[in-house]
Amino acid sequence: MGDTMVDEDSYSVFQNINGIEIAKAKAKAIRDAGYENMDALMKASQDEIAAIKGLSKKLATEIHSALHPPEQKTEPVVETMPTERAARFISDGGAGIEFTSENDIQLEKGLELHSQGKWGQALQIINDLLDKNPRNPGALMVKARIYLDREKYQMAVDTYDLVTDIDPEMDDPWVGKGEALLALDQKVRAMACFKKALAINPMNEIAQEKLGEEDRLPTFVDGLDELLEGGIPARHVVLVCGRAGSMKSSFCYYMLHKLSEKQSRKTIYMSLEQSRQSLLKHMKKLGLKKESAKNLMVSDMDDLVVVDMAALRKESAHDTVENINWPKSIINQLRSYKESFGCDAVVIDSLSALYSLTTFKNPRSELFMFFEKLRDIGLTVFLISEMYGENQTQYGQHGVEEFLVDGIIHIKTEEYANRANLFLGVVKMRETNHPRDYFPLIVDQFGFGIVRD
Repeated sequence: MGDTMVDEDSYSVFQNINGIEIAKAKAKAIRDAGYENMDALMKASQDEIAAIKGLSKKLATEIHSALHPPEQKTEPVVETMPTERAARFISDGGAGIEFTSENDIQLEKGLELHSQGKWGQALQIINDLLDKNPRNPGALMVKARIYLDREKYQMAVDTYDLVTDIDPEMDDPWVGKGEALLALDQKVRAMACFKKALAINPMNEIAQEKLGEEDRLPTFVDGLDELLEGGIPARHVVLVCGRAGSMKSSFCYYMLHKLSEKQSRKTIYMSLEQSRQSLLKHMKKLGLKKESAKNLMVSDMDDLVVVDMAALRKESAHDTVENINWPKSIINQLRSYKESFGCDAVVIDSLSALYSLTTFKNPRSELFMFFEKLRDIGLTVFLISEMYGENQTQYGQHGVEEFLVDGIIHIKTEEYANRANLFLGVVKMRETNHPRDYFPLIVDQFGFGIVRD
């Protein structure tokens, strides 16, 4: 009973944030994400707060605004090494940088002592610089790196916070903060930092690597994510297979809708058959209304993008359609969206439609290259596929798809008492320990869920 009281007290502080009433479950979610008190939450960016499971993007914005009311500031003149230059300074020890000021020379001395393992002397030089100007970004970057290397992770986080406050549009401080948070076992906050770094610089290799190692996309199918160790590994190519009428499209759209609504991820639903209007009308009947996610709009600039390839097919002349290299067009369009908007996941609906538009002379080789190019874009890809073969037990038309993809989710139908019941099984998922049983799949007003014994 005592433990319960401590737990309640630990999150009750978040039930009223500067006048904003927060539900108990959401307050507990904030605490479970690693925020021990209001001071810790105040240091979080809006993206980090939005990454907390259970908080909407709108609520995260309100919380961040309440914690950081607008105020008049007079910024001091900073005549120091810029943050970008400081990041290069740290990463390569000053190679290629011309030291023209006394501050630069002092930073060089601090770095040299740091590289020799003389932490105390290095920090003394850095602190002397910060005594002159507490908003010296170069000195703060070096200080944060020293804390990170010395495994003083919370001090590193606090110092990186000062850097991002001075220059929020630099990627390296966000990466450093993410590394420190990972060491503190605060993965949600760490992933938000790496995503922020990638949004600023999509070519940041450390952020890409960390997200690739840790990031999983939850399906939000009740009971399924626990079986998948948290969700689908990022950048996997996954087949979602089933017979006609097994709700494959609805299942995939549901995942994208929830990723957008719950985690503010940018996602694309690429339909090769069903029109955008028809698709959205059907999903609305399932209760997946765009109003349920305040920032979800069906346009190229919002969290959920619906690409209507079906309309393009109708509007193009027959001979023009026949001459289009559809796999290449899809890759180019997805790459454009990724580079422009930083998308996380895409559904291609469906492989059958793609096959009707394209003749593969060497399916294994050509599909291999198609799937590899999808992976290279850096998206998690869901490919909807009909079942094939005499008994409809083949997961792809060409019989090679199941070997080339990273995962297979199979939704099958079984007739019982004049009723078609749905069952879901994870046939394959690389980098994941999962059962291969089939579980009843339930679809109701609350969404999708599986029934486990």
